[in-house]
Amino acid sequence: MKLLLYKKIGFVLAFFFLCQTLVAQPIKKLTNANSYGWMFGLSYSVLDDDGNSAAFYDPSNWHTNVFPSRIFADKYIYKGWSTELAMSFNQYNPKKLVNLQLGKTGFFLATDANLKYSFNKLLGEGAVDPYVSSGLGLSIRNCDDSLVGNVTPTLNLGLGLNFWLSNSVGIQLQTSGKIGLTSDLFGYSDYMQHSIGLVVKIDEGGAPSNSFGKKRYHFKKGKTKLRVKKTKKTKES
Repeated sequence: MKLLLYKKIGFVLAFFFLCQTLVAQPIKKLTNANSYGWMFGLSYSVLDDDGNSAAFYDPSNWHTNVFPSRIFADKYIYKGWSTELAMSFNQYNPKKLVNLQLGKTGFFLATDANLKYSFNKLLGEGAVDPYVSSGLGLSIRNCDDSLVGNVTPTLNLGLGLNFWLSNSVGIQLQTSGKIGLTSDLFGYSDYMQHSIGLVVKIDEGGAPSNSFGKKRYHFKKGKTKLRVKKTKKTKES
């Protein structure tokens, strides 16, 4: 049984790194439209897997960890569009519902590949950066005999908000609904996942994103002349 579980975990990890390799392939540079190169994040993950469709939002049955357990990498493409690869881990709490049952122990592992669209440019590139996302994922539930090694492909639909504290560092809030693409479609394989954590943007050159980094001094190739941008003089009163 353990060998089978390890094989399934290995399959999920292979899927994650395969997606990462595909996304990392050379993309046509669209410098004028790029807001950043990459964005990385580390978040606390909250799992809502109670199986109760009547209680759409029930924090009393959320499974959480005491440590950040969701990581992701986001690659900017063009005009608000980006791709995201994420992996998250949760430990089941036996005092909370898992598919309408108490007393379940074990862990939950999910990996996702999503396409995201940010509304930040439309809003003037301010501190508030809402976005939507959609994609595919794989989830593993490892608890009692009815759920051991249950691997479920999912369709992901999500909403999120980045609140930028500076040009490169921010706080991210996200909620996702995941629909299980199995024989019990819209059944117990569905769940919701929420997260809150820290995000960092990095530009194409590998440095933190900085929209205020305009150069004041310019050197022209083949010339020793130094040109300094003139500043506007204020009228003396």
